Amino acid sequence: MSDLSPLRRKIGTKRPSDVPPPLTPERVWRRAVQHGLMRAIGLEAVIGEVTCDTILPDAAGDLVEDGALVALLDGPLGYGLIVVSRDLLGAMLEMLTLGRVQKRPLSDRVVTATDAAILADPLDRVLATQQALVAEMGVATLASGYRFATRIENTREIALSLEDETHDLFTIALEAGPGGPRSGKLTLVLPRAPVAPTDEAGPQDWNARIESRVLGAQVPLTAELTRLSLSVRALQNLKPGDTLPLGRHAINDVKIVSTGGQPLCVGRLGQSGGRKAVRIGVTPETFSAARLSRAGMGSDSAAE
Repeated sequence: MSDLSPLRRKIGTKRPSDVPPPLTPERVWRRAVQHGLMRAIGLEAVIGEVTCDTILPDAAGDLVEDGALVALLDGPLGYGLIVVSRDLLGAMLEMLTLGRVQKRPLSDRVVTATDAAILADPLDRVLATQQALVAEMGVATLASGYRFATRIENTREIALSLEDETHDLFTIALEAGPGGPRSGKLTLVLPRAPVAPTDEAGPQDWNARIESRVLGAQVPLTAELTRLSLSVRALQNLKPGDTLPLGRHAINDVKIVSTGGQPLCVGRLGQSGGRKAVRIGVTPETFSAARLSRAGMGSDSAAE
């Protein structure tokens, strides 16, 4: 027979590549903002348009609208900039202080140092989520590893703080809160990532490459002694020399948590070689399950 049977043709057909579509910078920021705000403060955010452009530091001051929070970001490639629009700032503050986003119009108010202090951790969670996505998917064209540094009160300081070179500009529009009562946007100005060498490896090497990148990524961990809840007034009145109470078992119950806030293990605070250290002790169920899963893939191992 000169013609192949339908079955033979199907068998001989080349299967499509198993390589997933690339994770673009726009998709990275879409996921980072949505998941970061939800995990940090429980704020629902419906992400709208995400745009990517370039900008020079001299023009960055024009990005700041009335009532917006402006802050410098510190990272491996130098300083960056983050601008939280007035409505997004209001939604985040309402979520943190009232537990919900209100629908009534925001009153005109001056952004304060307290606002910046309250929003530093949630914004760091968004940035940490972006860093994890970049490391996981190997998005070489996107700068990552940035964290909240300091608030900027005068927009003229922006051009003096950033390197005099072209930066990446990302603008994320969103609806904050259930039903989207607050329409805001988050704007980021980051140094451009250095161009990576062209990778000529074929699709068959994709699994090995992504595994190497993920396992080689740096994972920041936090040793958490305790968690406290303070009123805004008490937070504003804190000064050097004040003391904060710790629980009776805080030293024996130090939690090691991931960037996303997931507890990994529990330990005891002590010393090693003259430095403060945490000795790993009892692990939570999630960490134990992960260890057992890894042990099943190779030789058994024990950890102190």
